[in-house]
Amino acid sequence: MTTTINTAVGVTQRMLPNGHLELVCHTTRRHVECAPAAAAMWIMLKQHDGDIDRAAAILAGHWNADPAEVRYDMVVLVGSLCAIGLLTEA
Repeated sequence: MTTTINTAVGVTQRMLPNGHLELVCHTTRRHVECAPAAAAMWIMLKQHDGDIDRAAAILAGHWNADPAEVRYDMVVLVGSLCAIGLLTEA
């Protein structure tokens, strides 16, 4: 089964000059700065409507990496962001 995620209500995103991604939830006041790899995962998830499987497969191709490992890393990231209220599972 494919896991799909959505951005939580009140979350904004901003790319920083250092390649990091800043995520802020104005509802919960949570703030996260994602390293470039996590930023790329976030962007790929957004481009593929929250479809983790599809996003991981495409990102793995770009990175010449094992799709299963990229998917695992993406699931860990998504789980962390869900736990603090920045993402939700559909």
